[in-house]
Parts: sequence; structure tokens; C-alpha cells
Amino acid sequence: MIYHGGRRFGLSENEQSLIFWTCRNYYRLSHKQRNAIDEIIDDCANGEREALFEMLTTGKSLTAVAMKHYISESALWERCARFFKEAAKKL
Repeated sequence: MIYHGGRRFGLSENEQSLIFWTCRNYYRLSHKQRNAIDEIIDDCANGEREALFEMLTTGKSLTAVAMKHYISESALWERCARFFKEAAKKL
């Protein structure tokens, strides 16, 4: 996922930015923080956990991740939006 400034997913730029950079630094986080992110991903993935995880934790494009995991871009984008909204409540 590529970082974009401004409001997105109904979140302020600060909220979105905190969630984005936390996910991008997933492997540097504590075990507890990783578990929290994993739980939110599991709740939002609708069976596409690997695709959503890759989208959130790498710099790969939406198209590349969607094609790799055989999911539509719109479906993956919807899962990302749901993740951000849930993460804003739980993180």
C-alpha cells in the first residue's frame, strides 16, 4: 500500500498515518502489537488474510497484490478500508 496524505477511510491524516506506518513496521513491533494487528486483519480479511496482510505490511501496489492472490482490486481495497476503520478503534 502506498501512503497518501489527507483524509482517507473517514480518518484524519494523523490517524491514517499512524496506522499505516505501524503496519509497515510490523516486524519491528512487539509481539503484543503484532498480535493486535493480526486480530484486526483476521476480522477484516473475509478469507483473504494473506492478501490483506501483504497489502498492509509491504510497499507493493494494490494491483500487484490483488493479481498475486487472485482477488479483485475493489474487494482488496474494501478490506483495507475496513481494516483502517477497525484499527482506528482498537490500536
